[in-house]
Amino acid sequence: MAQGAEVLSDQKCLRADFGVKLDNMTRRLTDMAKSMAALESKMAEVKGDVAANTARIDEAERRVGDAEDVLEAFQEKEYRETRRQGITHEEAKITFVQDLSAETVRVRRSFNAVTKLFVGINAFRGFQHNPCKLRVLHNGKMHLFSTPREAEEFYRSISQPE
Repeated sequence: MAQGAEVLSDQKCLRADFGVKLDNMTRRLTDMAKSMAALESKMAEVKGDVAANTARIDEAERRVGDAEDVLEAFQEKEYRETRRQGITHEEAKITFVQDLSAETVRVRRSFNAVTKLFVGINAFRGFQHNPCKLRVLHNGKMHLFSTPREAEEFYRSISQPE
């Protein structure tokens, strides 16, 4: 009988330990569930912020593109005006010339076929200097292309019916 009482007391001890462990696990799982709910709430808030800022970023990109166009027109006008007036510095005439180095001409020539495509849809905006990149305006946004292949892929993507 003494043995039965010992076994019974051991079982009660084990049952108490098991109950404490189960209670701890339940508490930890509850805490984790609260943390997950808080994270989901924050994710929704972040998604809302991203959506709100996307419109602002698009507007800023459009305005930067407009400013680039105005700057380019201004620089072209200043270039023509400067050539016409002739600027001197310490009695030496300063001359401005277009970059016609062999490498620049080679890069521009590599864009000839794709340039014609963009001229056809009135999107060609010239070249950016150093490094030489093709400039294309599409939907109010300026796009720069380092290779004719990139430009041709973009042209195909915008000319495909949706």
